[in-house]
Amino acid sequence: MEVAFVFGLSNSFSTFSAVLNYKWSPWIADHYNVTTALWVGAGVCGLSFVAALLLVQIDKKLHIASEKSEAASIRDLKLLGWLFWLLALQSLVNSCIGPFNNTATSVFLERDYFQQPPPLCQRCGLGYYNVYCDAVSPHCPNVPPFAWPLPLLSKNCSITSPFDQFQCSKAPPYILDEDINCDDVSWREGPFTHRYCATKSQAAETSTSSLSYNPMVQTGLAPLAGWLVDLFGKRPMLSLVAEVGVAVAHAAINYSQVTVTVPLLLLGVSQCFLQASMGSAFPPLYAHYDRYIPHVQVLFVGFGVANALLGVALVAMDRAHHGVLSRFSPPRDMDLDHKEPFLEAS
Repeated sequence: MEVAFVFGLSNSFSTFSAVLNYKWSPWIADHYNVTTALWVGAGVCGLSFVAALLLVQIDKKLHIASEKSEAASIRDLKLLGWLFWLLALQSLVNSCIGPFNNTATSVFLERDYFQQPPPLCQRCGLGYYNVYCDAVSPHCPNVPPFAWPLPLLSKNCSITSPFDQFQCSKAPPYILDEDINCDDVSWREGPFTHRYCATKSQAAETSTSSLSYNPMVQTGLAPLAGWLVDLFGKRPMLSLVAEVGVAVAHAAINYSQVTVTVPLLLLGVSQCFLQASMGSAFPPLYAHYDRYIPHVQVLFVGFGVANALLGVALVAMDRAHHGVLSRFSPPRDMDLDHKEPFLEAS
């Protein structure tokens, strides 16, 4: 049986696409805009959908019908023992790692590549940058890992073209990081914000590229990990060791100052063996001649529909709260009577 090896090959191809995503998405967003990057992602999703349709047709041509097919029943759940449910729970917990990878860019950006500098190094025209702001002050930390000083512009600076910045006031209160939309060409190419946006974009690309270490390891190592699992077995022990490795990697990211490359490489190796050992652990629970729940894909369709309904509910709730989740930047004049949507009782 080479189930783990097949899981390894599948994991290798999926993580290779993740590598391309981490490399290309920030480049497209930086050289064009975020909307273009999103449309490219939508196009890739369309290609995936077409591939799924082709796979359905191939499956119809090559499918060998069984002699007897029994209808699914809720009573079939009794066939699944505690070992199955333990594996299912373990898979659920393991799947929680995925969302971390999707949001870790901001974590690495703030921790390793775009840290807030000391107070006297935070703004051009003030502190150690009271005269020049075209180079890093010898009294200030390096850029990166620290952020470039903010421009000396007022918070109410509103522009439609880059050179509108010359018309902005330089009196306090001053502009903050969240007020500078570096995706907008008028800010990205502005005379006072160009250097700040350039260093921030470079830091974002670097932090996103760091995330590719994990899937890059899985792309090359996943088939080998699957082959080793098929060869030696010991799935529970391999799964335990891999889970310890995942925990150590996350602890290193959160509680240590070690370079992010080390825990990400450990995370990639651990996930290779974790997915190979867990993914191939379900088939041995049920012999090929025994009965299993048919049409299991209906369950996943149900999950997809439930997720879509949750998305509709999220859109409706967002509209009910004046589109607070749809804003591309915080409002400049906050309504004092508006309640925070996450804190409302109803």
